[in-house]
Amino acid sequence: MPPLLEFINANVIGWDTVFNGPYGKKQVVYCDYTASGKPLRFIEDYIQNYVYAFYANTHTTTTTTSRQTTKFRNEAREIIKKCVNASAEDRVIFVGSGTTSAIHKLIHVLELEGEKAKKTAVFVGPFEHHSNILPWKETGAKIVRIRDNDHGTVDMAMLEREFKVNRHKDYTIFTAFSAASNVTGILTDTKAVSEMCHKYGGLAFWDYASASPYITINMNATPTGYMDAVVLSPHKFVGGVGTPGVLIAKKSVFTNKVPDGCGGGTVLFVTRDTHLYLKDIEAREEGGTPAIVESIRAGMVFQLKQSVGPSLIEQREDELCRKAFEVWRKNSCLEILGSDKARRLPIFSFIVYHKDSGKLLHHNFVSVLLNDLYGIQARGGCACAGPYAWDLLGVSESLAKQFSWFMEEHHGENVEAKLQVPLEIMKPGFARINLPYFMDDETVHYVLEAVDMVATHGWKLLPQV
Repeated sequence: MPPLLEFINANVIGWDTVFNGPYGKKQVVYCDYTASGKPLRFIEDYIQNYVYAFYANTHTTTTTTSRQTTKFRNEAREIIKKCVNASAEDRVIFVGSGTTSAIHKLIHVLELEGEKAKKTAVFVGPFEHHSNILPWKETGAKIVRIRDNDHGTVDMAMLEREFKVNRHKDYTIFTAFSAASNVTGILTDTKAVSEMCHKYGGLAFWDYASASPYITINMNATPTGYMDAVVLSPHKFVGGVGTPGVLIAKKSVFTNKVPDGCGGGTVLFVTRDTHLYLKDIEAREEGGTPAIVESIRAGMVFQLKQSVGPSLIEQREDELCRKAFEVWRKNSCLEILGSDKARRLPIFSFIVYHKDSGKLLHHNFVSVLLNDLYGIQARGGCACAGPYAWDLLGVSESLAKQFSWFMEEHHGENVEAKLQVPLEIMKPGFARINLPYFMDDETVHYVLEAVDMVATHGWKLLPQV
């Protein structure tokens, strides 16, 4: 493995953490970077020695500390712009809690509400996280879900049909697609979707929450394949703990006259009776004291990704996908969800069968076994991507609605009391792990064999009744 990747791996805080489990001491093997990244020692050392040493509030440059802190934060913003090939027309906004906050910010600056929302059609992709569905749905806009095709990728033929239908109905059209699924890691052809969107006069918005730590983000790939906005979560980068969400968007997207979150830092001048907002979009859309250190850390993790190089990351991740499928496709008790032919990140969601009965082991039971037996930190559930999860699991909409009906408190509370378990245990789901590009080969082999063993023998540890 290249020295820089070895250095990153050795600097992950907590890589050597040991916990006392039911089967003795286990070393933590973290395989949940799709949810959140772990901190890095060298980034935290730099922040402690330099950023904290000169820390002060921004919004002024008259003192040494405030000037240096402002410079650090401005540099972080410029690093991100450079890493995403931003143009002079693109703006970077640090905002709230991850991609969710960034999408809400985007909706606000678009002023998508009321009659405007009713005349807007939002095309969402097949892989979408709830954060890229529900905020759009709550505006009152028309939501059109584009399905995946037989290859497991976006159905471009369906997408074009929907563009033609909705354009003739005089809808303003937005596409809100994920660059990569947080369930299967399957990648979307962002340039092709953006080009088609602009061909029909739409705006192309991209959710890079799962993809941004691993693949190139190109805001301006071609004259028609550009992106109107990108939202992402730097906390999913290695080293990105605590970072805010990021919205990167063309300045033409910001149609709002009143800033989202108006207050301190958004105004030029305020009298007793009147006020003037700043014209600088990046300043006026970051009201209040910002997440200063966290924004600086966001710039640092982007710089680290660029230092490693997207081509090296891509090469390593292709290798990890190949290794995983070589081991797991031989196990008839294990089903990896999503196409194994489509280009993907090494994010794997899977279900485990008991061969003789044909029944599934509960996804949370599988995750617990990986933790208790091997120290592997996996995640069970639907990965906050319900519609795609139901597609992958073969759950029809009528069956999904039956689950929903049952989950309502007044229907399921008696069952919950009787079983003394939360109703969420009834939800369909899967276990999920990911293999980060800097994980050493020995640990990768350990994880692959552990999943294989749990799939084959995990049922033997079910409670006996």
